[in-house]
Amino acid sequence: MTHTYETLPDNVKLYSAQEMQKVLYCAIDLNMQIKESHWSMHGREFLSVHRLFDEVAETVEDTIDDIAERIAQLGRKPEGTLQTVASKSTLPAYPTSLNSIDEHIEVISQRMTFVTSLALQAIANMEENKDPVSVDLLTARTRELDKLTWLVESHLPGRK
Repeated sequence: MTHTYETLPDNVKLYSAQEMQKVLYCAIDLNMQIKESHWSMHGREFLSVHRLFDEVAETVEDTIDDIAERIAQLGRKPEGTLQTVASKSTLPAYPTSLNSIDEHIEVISQRMTFVTSLALQAIANMEENKDPVSVDLLTARTRELDKLTWLVESHLPGRK
């Protein structure tokens, strides 16, 4: 670990950095899956969903940046190269055979929920380990992702 003036005990900093890193891998993967979907969808509601996915990708990018910076504040080097993310992300792979906008929306909704669930588990773990700053940061970012998941899935037919 790199020395930082963060006041948490070293074992707490290490634990939180590891929890945040798991989320970071999946958030970077999620961002790439959103962009893949954004680039490859087509259909009647293309423009509105395309714009929504731009907004979602921007929020995920901000989340990635915040998480990576917190990892660095905790004295660890954030790992975010595509090669590392590809080998360490637990997010399911993006299907390459999607045809309709609804299929893209469904998959992105599922992937966003996966990352939110992973973040909620990390929050619970870090809360138990007494790192309120990391908990607060991840809670705020997760709240935004959760809201955007609702906005994305509201585009699916039959949702009320």
